[in-house]
Amino acid sequence: MGIFNGLWNGIKSIASAISSVLRESPLMQKLLPILSVAIPPPFDLIAVVAIMAISAAMGVEENPDELGWQMSEADKKPEDFGSFKEYKEYLDREYPFDQEKFDALSEEQKMACRYVGMAGTMAELKESNGFELTPESLGIIVKGAASLKWDDAQIGAFAKGLSVSLANSGAASLADIGALAKGTLGPDKFGSVSDAISAGVKEAGVKQDNAAIIASLQENV
Repeated sequence: MGIFNGLWNGIKSIASAISSVLRESPLMQKLLPILSVAIPPPFDLIAVVAIMAISAAMGVEENPDELGWQMSEADKKPEDFGSFKEYKEYLDREYPFDQEKFDALSEEQKMACRYVGMAGTMAELKESNGFELTPESLGIIVKGAASLKWDDAQIGAFAKGLSVSLANSGAASLADIGALAKGTLGPDKFGSVSDAISAGVKEAGVKQDNAAIIASLQENV
């Protein structure tokens, strides 16, 4: 387990379920510990909905649970390929998703697949679209929206509308949302971030105004 387990600060109970191949992946070593802290259970389930909504809107049709199973079964890691696209083609060819085998996994193994798949989807989206789903900011969005008692569909729609608006404004990631929540967002970016929140509200069809949503984000840093 070594260094990898030392980095796994959020949900150590599933660290042993991460495959030995993925333990050697710099991408997994970077993202999994951050994801486990920024998006702990039960918010992982909501985060999957948000990630799927955002990535689909940006041209990446992916199910993190399924991708995570494929990655966990594989005998090669992302860095063994020239691109994530090539890696995904290898996974689809050699390890097509098997629902029956996935269903037979323990809850710890399924959760490990989910976190691996979230990391993989983030990498795939960044490579194909140039937009980064920074884990900390995604966690703030998910937890903030959940505190407003929105359902999963509303949270997914809000995250999608917000992210697409940010990307269209030229932002390369969700990082400005984290900066807004922490009070460190530059005044020159407030307008585009406020517009992105408004776009998320419209997409989700929720009743809260921007002020209430920003307050919920700030409370969930």
